[in-house]
Amino acid sequence: MFHFSFDWMQSLSMLGRVALAAVLAGVIGYEREHVQRNAGMRTHILVAIGAALVMCCGEFLMSQYPNSSIDPARIGAQVVSGIGFLCAGTIIKEGISVRGLTTASSLWCVSCVGLAAGCGNYMLAAATTILILIVLRVLRTMAHSRRKKANRLVLQIVLSMEGQTIVKLQEDLERMGCVIDEFSFAIDTKNLKRHVYAHLTLPDRDNLAPLMEGLSRIDGVASVESVYE
Repeated sequence: MFHFSFDWMQSLSMLGRVALAAVLAGVIGYEREHVQRNAGMRTHILVAIGAALVMCCGEFLMSQYPNSSIDPARIGAQVVSGIGFLCAGTIIKEGISVRGLTTASSLWCVSCVGLAAGCGNYMLAAATTILILIVLRVLRTMAHSRRKKANRLVLQIVLSMEGQTIVKLQEDLERMGCVIDEFSFAIDTKNLKRHVYAHLTLPDRDNLAPLMEGLSRIDGVASVESVYE
């Protein structure tokens, strides 16, 4: 017959761990939501709360049955492997490009932050959260600065359903001297348009005006817009 003993101080301590995991994950989730990612603040918070709760439950069971062979780390290991299914849902393939890998990685890291908070390692959980934010925000800003200096830009091209094909458009861009870094498209069935997003590197910024003019003359091109990253 199993007998459970209830410790208010232990329960409050575990509740504090879960709350800390939620706060730390919320900070990371806010950064992802700020850059318009599908997995935002609520998703990150829920992942961390669940991970912290699982870790606390493992510790609780170990305290209830001190003479048993219960291993709380074994329950946490299932969180690390199981979070992969949720991370896979944030990865989207658009044409030949893949998006969502960074958000999937942040979700996996948040689950680990939740485990660290759940087992009571507050300092490690907080420090890791700061490190994750540095990777997501600071390094992202540095990468965008390098891309701008390297004459990288995003072309947003709207095509009609008839006329120019996607493959032919890629060939035209390469013929005009562009290096294609990423290339994706989406079909607007309501307006019968194809929206193409081409991440390009130009040999020189002076090539942008002739490039825009040349693309606008192609049969089937409804509009062309450019934005430096």
